[in-house]
Amino acid sequence: MPPYHPAVSPREVYRRASPWLLLAGSSTLVGLFFATQAYANPAVRGMLSWHKALAINLTYYWFWGAAVPLVVALGRRWRFESGRWGRPLAVHVLASAAISAVIIVATETMLTHVLGVRGDFPLATMLRFAFFSNFHSLLPTYWLILAGFYAYDYYVKFRDRELRASQLEARLAEAQLRALRMQLQPHFLFNTLNSISSLMYSDLEAADSMMSRLADFLRLTLEIDGAREVPLDRELEFVERYLEIERIRFEERLRVELAIDEETRRALVPTLVLQPLVENALRHGIDRRAEGGRVRLAAARAGNRLRLSLTNEGPDHAVAETSHGQRIGLANTRERLAQLYAEDYLLRFEEHAGGGATVTLELPWRIGEAKAT
Repeated sequence: MPPYHPAVSPREVYRRASPWLLLAGSSTLVGLFFATQAYANPAVRGMLSWHKALAINLTYYWFWGAAVPLVVALGRRWRFESGRWGRPLAVHVLASAAISAVIIVATETMLTHVLGVRGDFPLATMLRFAFFSNFHSLLPTYWLILAGFYAYDYYVKFRDRELRASQLEARLAEAQLRALRMQLQPHFLFNTLNSISSLMYSDLEAADSMMSRLADFLRLTLEIDGAREVPLDRELEFVERYLEIERIRFEERLRVELAIDEETRRALVPTLVLQPLVENALRHGIDRRAEGGRVRLAAARAGNRLRLSLTNEGPDHAVAETSHGQRIGLANTRERLAQLYAEDYLLRFEEHAGGGATVTLELPWRIGEAKAT
């Protein structure tokens, strides 16, 4: 039984053949160009018919086309590198002379003995004439082919490096964003679990309710896993789920005020950017006041910017040093914003003289569709 050879698809055949077709077409076009130039030259037009001009130039440049793979191979093997020009230059000078000589011999032999273009002139006479008239003009052809190969090769390598750098940068940014989110989520989770643990001894029903709302919040975060940005409406849903958890612990001590312009609900914001800020406002503001306090979250458009502000009431004295949790929340939020927007954002933290603080966040205005819950 003859060996089985899998069929090659027409697309694969075209992919393999396309470089050779391009080479043949380019050689033909160059030959046609110089044939036209030679035929139009008044000095030789009376002695050179169009048929002969075409045959001579096409034959020369078809042979040059056949020599391109050899020139490319020599170009790959003997590259001009910093501090190593001597040997490659010598190799290419000799190669250009040798290949030009071989092409002259091959072309004139073809024209004389196969195509009969040279008439009754002996081959030796035509070779002597061709070396005197064509050798120096053929030498630059080698160097043009070599330069074209190097230009294409450097372009391909540049695009490849650019693509790999872009991919690495995107992967690094994604990894950093994921790391920052992973750092924030356990921080919130541990605080919530501590609250549940405390409520287990005093209010079992409240602990159960907090556990249920925690499950809802975690479900929402899993639904958008991997998303860098979400519409503000979606982000407010996360905040509401978080506040439902905290209302169980604070009871009547926590008052929440929302001032959200309707047009801002479709604006894109980083995923879970508000939750750590709200958490800071509660832990380091409301929680320190025996009577609790108010948290106000506002969103408005300011030209081509989205402005978010979070204000909370706090102790009567300004906090001299931010706590570890506050540093994690603000620092990680700032790093996430830098990854997403470079320097095109604003994050400002201001403590009020009479207690409390305001966090202001400004982002580029971009619109996205809100996802259904």
